[in-house]
Amino acid sequence: MSPFLLVAFALQLLLTPPGQALEQRMAVPVWHELPSPEYVWPGGGAIYYSFDAGGTTVHLIVVDLQCKLWRLRPSVNAAGAPVSVSAENARASAATNGGYFNLSDGQSTSYVVIDGKTAADPSTNKALVDNPKLRPYIKDILDRTELRMLADKEGTISLSIAPHSAPVPAGLRLVHSIQGGPRLLPSLTSCEEAFVRREPDGTVTDGVGAGRRAARTAFGITPDGAYAMLLCAAGAKQDPESQGLTLAELADLMRSLGCSEALNLDGGSSTTMFVRSSRTARSSPAGPPPGRVVCGKNPETHVKSVLLLESTGAARQPGASTPAR
Repeated sequence: MSPFLLVAFALQLLLTPPGQALEQRMAVPVWHELPSPEYVWPGGGAIYYSFDAGGTTVHLIVVDLQCKLWRLRPSVNAAGAPVSVSAENARASAATNGGYFNLSDGQSTSYVVIDGKTAADPSTNKALVDNPKLRPYIKDILDRTELRMLADKEGTISLSIAPHSAPVPAGLRLVHSIQGGPRLLPSLTSCEEAFVRREPDGTVTDGVGAGRRAARTAFGITPDGAYAMLLCAAGAKQDPESQGLTLAELADLMRSLGCSEALNLDGGSSTTMFVRSSRTARSSPAGPPPGRVVCGKNPETHVKSVLLLESTGAARQPGASTPAR
């Protein structure tokens, strides 16, 4: 087989379109048809599910963005920390790992903006920008997809998934953002964001393991913007050989659950979800209950950035909303 055909075959394996590979492994319903929900503390407006998807355990938090009881924001750890520690320090109701970082020194390779100010800037990461193998792709790497929290003139927050260089729409301002990539939905952009690269010698580099099954973290938004989804999927061991999902399978899973837009975040050993939840929607008057790591390595991986789910401080009263079905 010619080198050109070998490259084409490799790319075909890596970038199987969503909707093909996953259908052969599992049938996943839309999120509100999933069984055994738990309510995320302090109850109402956010629900946690855990279910099997073809041998991979999926952990899902669905957040009702219309009920105004919740906010999402990123956090950056100066020296790296477990997701659970970041969540406990913030008294967050739930959290997942966030963007990418150097394994050698923990420096971020993803942009993070907090309260309108840059909290992590990969353009200053010399291990990234001065890497001769990555130099031809730096523009695409720095422009990888991010999750944005945008505010209008009244302070109402909306969510957007966009490339880093995309302009903020008129009438809105950027409050927070956390970069990951590649975009999963509406289409998978592994090549455009230089995760899957064709090198000058013709070989294909799969920098994020797009074509192999691995632990994954993702974020998605439903078509009407009413619901957000935080998702982690991993096998029991969560090592390079553990059960997991390819990026094409992850994209298809997010679509099946009801998302129209979705973003991949750092995965593999970084994939972690922390949650405070119970079987009832009644809040605890004594304060937040103990949280637990429902997905992640033991001991936990230290990560550079996390995505926090926090209560807005509105008291949870009986009869307050839960995600509509």
